[in-house]
Amino acid sequence: MVEIYFSILTPKETTIKIKRSEFIGNVKKVNTEEEAKEFIKEISSKYRNATHNCWAYKVNGNKFNYSDDGEPSGTAGKPIFGIIEKHDLTNIAIVVTRYFGGVKLGVRGLIDAYSQCAEETIINSKIGKYIDLKIYKVKTDYSKHAEIERLLKRLNGWKIVNQEFAADVSFEIAIEEDKENEILKILKNKGHIEYLRTEEVGIK
Repeated sequence: MVEIYFSILTPKETTIKIKRSEFIGNVKKVNTEEEAKEFIKEISSKYRNATHNCWAYKVNGNKFNYSDDGEPSGTAGKPIFGIIEKHDLTNIAIVVTRYFGGVKLGVRGLIDAYSQCAEETIINSKIGKYIDLKIYKVKTDYSKHAEIERLLKRLNGWKIVNQEFAADVSFEIAIEEDKENEILKILKNKGHIEYLRTEEVGIK
């Protein structure tokens, strides 16, 4: 059985303002607890003058942790982790930084603010599925490349991971196992095809 999990594809910092407090969300796809902790340390250092750097992470499906970093217990880390669970994500770390604006938000206000910032950060960073895909290198001429593009657009289960335009066109294509035969049929006789490796790739 092929293992599939969901995480973010393109990390994007997201800022929201609520009652004069500024909340800054940062997220990263990580593979281990050590990577998660390193990311949290990096963002906390970047915003070392902030009032709070609250965080949550989940890796390998079942290892997780979260911190309120000085906010009232249960108002920051747990709501951030709740958003990770809501979207069924793993191998992910989120840090929500707060600059206090002078207006207290109360327990419910804090829970809502940290949840909102975490969710908007995840959505802006685009959720994708991660799966082990087979990577092939294809070298072809420009006219056949245009035909390949047209035919591939009709299918899903693939992603171009590298592309180079020179005298010829060469590109690497990552293919899901159950689409391999169908896609190789399209590529056959349209250029030189070489199997490279199997690699974990994130796709929409």
